[in-house]
Amino acid sequence: MSGKKKKKIIAVDFDGVIAMYDGWKGEDVLGEPNEKVIRALRELKENFNWYITVFTTRRDTMALRDWLNRNKVPHDSVNSTSHNPPNTSSKPIFDVMLDDRALRYEGQETKELLRQIIGSGKNRDN
Repeated sequence: MSGKKKKKIIAVDFDGVIAMYDGWKGEDVLGEPNEKVIRALRELKENFNWYITVFTTRRDTMALRDWLNRNKVPHDSVNSTSHNPPNTSSKPIFDVMLDDRALRYEGQETKELLRQIIGSGKNRDN
């Protein structure tokens, strides 16, 4: 082992996390910046040197890249798994996933897990 510390990776959703989200309105209709999240990402990048990948169902468009740059959102990649080892899946490797629709599995019993899944899926728009 080289003794070099591995860089931590965070995969961050765009709609509802980096940007406010009120349902799908079009590919180039992007929400207002979520400054709390953006400040946290800046802190991760500047003070902890994390690798930040924006992982979103949106296509990687010029409008999305412009929005990220205009709002000074630190990121190393968008919808990319280039940091994955060769010949691995299209799911990005990450230490942390930040997503507004995520549910963490922590060994819950089936009944509790179903309750959480069903409860999380209520009142969702695209």
